[in-house]
Amino acid sequence: MRHSRSTAVALACAVALALAGCASGSAEPESPDVGAPAASSAAPGLDPSPPATPSDVAAAGATPLTGVVGTDDDPEAYAIELRDASGTPVESLPAGTYALTFADRSSMHNFRLRGPGVDVATDVAGSDESTVEVTLEPGTYEIVCDPHSGTMRAEIQVG
Repeated sequence: MRHSRSTAVALACAVALALAGCASGSAEPESPDVGAPAASSAAPGLDPSPPATPSDVAAAGATPLTGVVGTDDDPEAYAIELRDASGTPVESLPAGTYALTFADRSSMHNFRLRGPGVDVATDVAGSDESTVEVTLEPGTYEIVCDPHSGTMRAEIQVG
């Protein structure tokens, strides 16, 4: 009987120590993911930043564009436009590959770009600031807010 009581006490202590270790507010950093190199192991001159996300990959080598819904002061404003990298609204573009970043902070609008081979859009509910890669071929493209297509629309000529 004495032996099983000692075993039970030792087991209870081990569990308590394990739980205390999990809940501890220790200042030690968490161990890195298995297989991930430590930041200090980067060769001199290499960027030890985190791996690229799908948005970063889409943007690599593509000309940036921004699909804007609303205004900076009022995300719910009835305004929609496509802007180039300098922030200038565009009405025409050369054919090519673009990284389209959505600037849709509205809960009642969305941003849709559609034309030859392209139909990308944000959701009406919620906001979206993601980036997608689109290849624009010669033709006419429409930008539109689906719920307000009568007033929030424009055309872009690609050639």
